[in-house]
Amino acid sequence: MIFLFFKPLALKKQDFVNVPQLELEHFTMYEFTPFGLQTYMLGTSGTKYDDKFVVKNVDYTDKSPKYMANMQADKGVYQNDIVALTGNVFYTRDSGFEFQTQKLVYNKKTAEAVSDVGYTAFFGENIVKGSYIKYNNNLNRVYSKNIDATYQLQERK
Repeated sequence: MIFLFFKPLALKKQDFVNVPQLELEHFTMYEFTPFGLQTYMLGTSGTKYDDKFVVKNVDYTDKSPKYMANMQADKGVYQNDIVALTGNVFYTRDSGFEFQTQKLVYNKKTAEAVSDVGYTAFFGENIVKGSYIKYNNNLNRVYSKNIDATYQLQERK
């Protein structure tokens, strides 16, 4: 009599983390509240994961009752009411305030836009450059570090 014993194969369990659930070309997302349209985000493509959206060539608009702010960038990640933008970020506010940077984090809950990689802001013909900016939409206030400003004075008549 011959006995053969086989050892079971050791199976490796693989957990799939951050697997895309949905990928779309010409991505569009609308967020409605009881007061109407509050947020919309557009992009050339978008990928939905379990806990976030990743969008290429993003155009994000936050339309609150007090203000309207628009942000455009090469890439955006939307997760837990935080929008992280990278690459050629351009921020515009309905009050006329604008700035450009390479990285921006926008918190919808606090209505603050923060960049710590340098920026250039425009106030009409006035230009301000700095190493850090925090813009509070609710207060319409700018906090900045290491600024270099070019300010155009008007003549008195």
